[in-house]
Amino acid sequence: MKAVIASEFLKARTVRSHWVLLIIAMAFPLMISTLVGVFNPKPQFMSYRELGSMVTGTGVVSLLLLTSLWVINLTSEFTHGTIRVTYAAVPARWKVIVSKAIVGTAVTSVVMTVLFWSTFGVGAVLLDGRGAPIFVTGWVSHTTGVFVALVALAIIVSWFGLGLGVLIKNSPVAIVVVLLWPLIIENLVALAFVLSGVESARKWMPYQAAIQTVDSNPGLDGTLGRPWAHLYFATFALVILVIGISVDRRRDA
Repeated sequence: MKAVIASEFLKARTVRSHWVLLIIAMAFPLMISTLVGVFNPKPQFMSYRELGSMVTGTGVVSLLLLTSLWVINLTSEFTHGTIRVTYAAVPARWKVIVSKAIVGTAVTSVVMTVLFWSTFGVGAVLLDGRGAPIFVTGWVSHTTGVFVALVALAIIVSWFGLGLGVLIKNSPVAIVVVLLWPLIIENLVALAFVLSGVESARKWMPYQAAIQTVDSNPGLDGTLGRPWAHLYFATFALVILVIGISVDRRRDA
């Protein structure tokens, strides 16, 4: 298993498109944080909570880019036929998929950690220098909670994207589904339930449930709250991944 993980890590770091997505994912939040720190017209109204929400918003965009990276990492092998070589070397196909999930979890954790604290740090220093109430009582516990929730969400989304990639196999289609799932698909499903009289449907949409609790206090505004929303989404993502692995075992590469 260690050899398979090492092989997948090598693939992840030697593909040029992966580095392009990583650079964009890192640069976008830093750019927004710098602009907010320098040009915010009323920095005195920008507390650590608002800064955390801004970092979360840009971080969600970055994690979608990271998810696209892991989808491409898998589906491109199906598209170019290289997955046949991989499966010939590792007949237990589940080991390949699980190894990709492990590598994705590790890389996503590191990238999102660096991304979050660098983005928050740049914004905090710039805004604090302009009189914003950033480094005041409560900022450490609140910001740490947002950080943990965002990184956990990014990891879960990477599993979700990998599961969809295994099921769909086509890079463009899989990426579109991954990107549209939280923006359109879950909203349409929730709307259908709401119109049918199920008013609480929105909070049971797994992706949305996790996103809504990243920068909010646990259990507020009718959300499932931390950590339940993340556990709920993680269960959903792992079910998708397990179904993908099961289907992949029964079909031709």
